[in-house]
Amino acid sequence: MQLWTRRALALVLTGGLLAVLVPACTIHLRSADRDEAEDTPAEDDSAERPDEDSEPVGSPEPEVDGETLSPEEQAYEDLLNVDPEELALKTMATSYAAVMVASLVESQVLDPAAIDEAAVDSLTEQYAPAGWDAAHTWMETPEAITLAATDGIYPDFACFNEPYVCPQTTECPLSNGEQAFCMVTSCHKGACPWCPWELGNLAFKSVCVYGCLKNGSHVAGAYILVSHWGPGDRHCTYW
Repeated sequence: MQLWTRRALALVLTGGLLAVLVPACTIHLRSADRDEAEDTPAEDDSAERPDEDSEPVGSPEPEVDGETLSPEEQAYEDLLNVDPEELALKTMATSYAAVMVASLVESQVLDPAAIDEAAVDSLTEQYAPAGWDAAHTWMETPEAITLAATDGIYPDFACFNEPYVCPQTTECPLSNGEQAFCMVTSCHKGACPWCPWELGNLAFKSVCVYGCLKNGSHVAGAYILVSHWGPGDRHCTYW
């Protein structure tokens, strides 16, 4: 994919929220100004001059063709550079966990008219660990490895709109106190084809799946279940 095409897609992804980048200004000293500067005694600014050997404060933002990338654009660029089979396998496993949890929650819905948001959130938290355990086990099966080798996964911009209404991004905390930036990679309303459960959409409208990256590596997966009250909490696992 040509770079300009990828940059255009990244701009679509951010939904118009990207700030316009302003190039830095270069100030040129005119000759008259230079003469005045020479006639003016130089002041001792050694106390204000930084040590030439000192490191610059802060880390520079990543750039492409001289332009600073937003977190959304950088995540998109990083996703395009992840091994396709790795991205597919981790995305499918995240979907596997999300659909399992959603199915278990809906199995407890005896009367859809009587269920409340707090009960759905509580059940989702209760079943989330079991969902991730099952997903990690499934990733090692021949079925999962074969599917990952044949199915391509790329950020799906349709997930931002109805009927899915997925948040575009989220974050997962890392053990060192930093955050992995997560971008939506997949979404669906019913069960995924490789999942052994059914979704009746009794409690949930859609499932949103995310790939989470740090320093270009796909370090985590996340999902958000969108109930009839809106997007719920995000749930993370680490690869």
